[in-house]
Amino acid sequence: MSTPVPPPARGAGVRRAAVGVLSGSAVVGALTMANAPWEAVVATLVGTLVVSLILGLAQIIMPQESEHKRDLWLAWMRQRERRAQAAAPKPRARARSRQ
Repeated sequence: MSTPVPPPARGAGVRRAAVGVLSGSAVVGALTMANAPWEAVVATLVGTLVVSLILGLAQIIMPQESEHKRDLWLAWMRQRERRAQAAAPKPRARARSRQ
């Protein structure tokens, strides 16, 4: 009988998102101190929040077990291949030239 594997820590995804937000806040603070235009500060702030949100959602959605993660990637790649084959233009029959 194999030894049970302890479950991963629950707060790991939250910590990564928090680090992203804090580092983005540091960048926004640096831009503000450098008298950057407010549009650049807002764009950086929004970009930081969007990236942190996407990474946080990816941590929630993606399974943590490597076998399940592999199965998800394989299913996604197969689906992309099927779409590419369906969207590929079919070769047309060449018209014969009259002589």
